[in-house]
Amino acid sequence: MANQQEPTPEFNERCLAVIQQWSSGALPYAEASQALIELGREAARDDLPVDQGRVEQLLGYMLGYRGRLNDAIYHYERARAHYARVNNQRRMAICDLNMGEAFRYKGDFKRARRLFERAYETFSRTADLESQAMAIGNKGQMLLSLGQIEAARADLLEGRRLALQIPPDSLDRSGLLCEIHHALTALYLQTGDLDSAKQEALAAYQIAQAAPQPLERGFANRAIAEILTAGVTLSSGFAADPDHYYRVANEAFQEIHAEGEMARTMFLQARSLARRGRRMTAARKLQLAMVIFSRLGMVDDAARAAEAQLEMIAARTAPTSSV
Repeated sequence: MANQQEPTPEFNERCLAVIQQWSSGALPYAEASQALIELGREAARDDLPVDQGRVEQLLGYMLGYRGRLNDAIYHYERARAHYARVNNQRRMAICDLNMGEAFRYKGDFKRARRLFERAYETFSRTADLESQAMAIGNKGQMLLSLGQIEAARADLLEGRRLALQIPPDSLDRSGLLCEIHHALTALYLQTGDLDSAKQEALAAYQIAQAAPQPLERGFANRAIAEILTAGVTLSSGFAADPDHYYRVANEAFQEIHAEGEMARTMFLQARSLARRGRRMTAARKLQLAMVIFSRLGMVDDAARAAEAQLEMIAARTAPTSSV
């Protein structure tokens, strides 16, 4: 039994049931975490390293979304070690992918890129379409944050192409697509292609309407808020106020305690408010976002927030000329 390479089907279903309850907001994080810990003890008693790895991987997954990056990395490393005991290369690569995402949030882009590329190569060999899409999509988001627009565009479009081939009943398909559409929205806004940004944001919103899970709703509503901030006009079925969509996005991420994404939503809303002349409210939200980024160890995001704060101060104190 110790050499079994894949998680026991019934055990895996029990693990995924916990994650689905947590991601839908039906099960609080503390209870979900404890349920997984109990499953891990069961796997250890049965001497099933791959089942133990599955539990550690999912604990890392939840902690990553909560922004507890160092704790997430710890569990992913433990999961990878369990998978290595049975030489499960694909699941080892999944841990690489997730650790890469944590290091991206920490601002360690060199290590993140190495992990993303190593994971992508393994997924290509093992024909794991879903994980391939995640790996190249995450790398594209990292390149976007580095300002490497054309390389980011290529990776994000490839991630979207792969994600669209994932079977519709896959657990992560809709969330992955919403995240990629959100990233492409941001990319097209940066390049001034408002029509493409609008298409990507609406695509995310349509998916979230069909699969109204917290993660999907969070990314989709944030994308809509961003294009409204940029002055894009939507149909009469949409509110004209970007703050409505930032609020819905924040509430969605709050349901699963995704503190990192909540802080990113505050940061983007602060920039939007400043653009609309509401600088005092923007400054308060920006300060709160900086505190959360710093507490979570999200170094790159904290630096961006600090830069935005300096720009806001400079704009407020700049001398005005008269004619």
